[in-house]
Amino acid sequence: MDKCSDIVFIRPCRSRYEDEKILTPEYASQLFSKENKIVQINLDNCSLQRMEKLSSTATLDDVQRVGLLPLVKLLNTAPVCLTAIGLNEMPDSWVEKSIKAYQNFCRLFWPSHVDDPEATFRDYSSDPEKNKVIFKSLPDDSRTVYGFHYVSMLQIQNIRLNYKCFSPEKKFETYLYSIINFIGIVSAYDLEIAKYAFWSIDSNTINKLPEKIKQRRQYIKKNFLRNGSSLEKCRNHAFDAAMDLHWLTGANLSEDINLDIIIGDKKFPVENWLGTNDLKLYHIAKDIYHIYHEGATMKRLSTVREDELSAFPYWKNVDRLAQDVLGYREQSTKGTPSNFTECIDVAVNFIENELSSYFDSTNEKLDR
Repeated sequence: MDKCSDIVFIRPCRSRYEDEKILTPEYASQLFSKENKIVQINLDNCSLQRMEKLSSTATLDDVQRVGLLPLVKLLNTAPVCLTAIGLNEMPDSWVEKSIKAYQNFCRLFWPSHVDDPEATFRDYSSDPEKNKVIFKSLPDDSRTVYGFHYVSMLQIQNIRLNYKCFSPEKKFETYLYSIINFIGIVSAYDLEIAKYAFWSIDSNTINKLPEKIKQRRQYIKKNFLRNGSSLEKCRNHAFDAAMDLHWLTGANLSEDINLDIIIGDKKFPVENWLGTNDLKLYHIAKDIYHIYHEGATMKRLSTVREDELSAFPYWKNVDRLAQDVLGYREQSTKGTPSNFTECIDVAVNFIENELSSYFDSTNEKLDR
């Protein structure tokens, strides 16, 4: 996996005509003094794993070696807070080590920190056998939160494996309408990933495209579009991708519902940022992000669409279909189904049955 040497910070939502924001101590200080807001950095799994490389006697040289020095500088020079959201995607058997590493990092390099009294801590088992996250075994609330991304990523693999005879546009159409029928909610972010998933292009054509398009396609493929060679691997890939999507989009939702943080005896609204050492996610988030629309953060998705990309009939067709369908649904939808968790469970069972049949038939052919 390609990773950048230093942690980078991503603002997952911008104003419509705003350039990419850069998180600096000066920016965080001005936000606090002028708007009374605190920057909250949500660390992903990758950055937490970097913390695990630091001993109880680690120095700033060690921090620089693992790529976390920019984070330490921010924590000690600006009013910011920190969350270890990446813990949520870890198997139970990894969590204890990661929590200790996170606490050790804060003790050594952020000695002035104080825990939020309303902070939540993840429940986990110390059983070493629990070294994989099984979506179906998650509690109802977790399946509800992560489920629509998980169903989406699982269905992409299913269509790529089971519906190979379909044209690229037909695969995308099948994906879009199946997600609507399964759970009644379509994530615009997931939909953009699906467009890249079903885009079929030969190497000669892709090599003639601008480097930025080639790079974005490659990063999305590596991070979100791995086909499993078994049902278990399909599940694992889908969950990993779903957690990255939750990390990329969930911060916007927390601002929509006005989550805040308690410091001393005061509550402060937060402005969410993402922190990662993963180069893929950083570049994907620069090209696919949410923009404010009518006072909310998750109403619109902004995506980079170069002229060279828009010239392909495939992109014209899938963009038009997505715009038409989502535009119609925006005017007519009634919101989240009351039995949303049940819809997710039914969808997962259906998709897994199709995947299981695919792998059974493949294995039968190999046995012959």
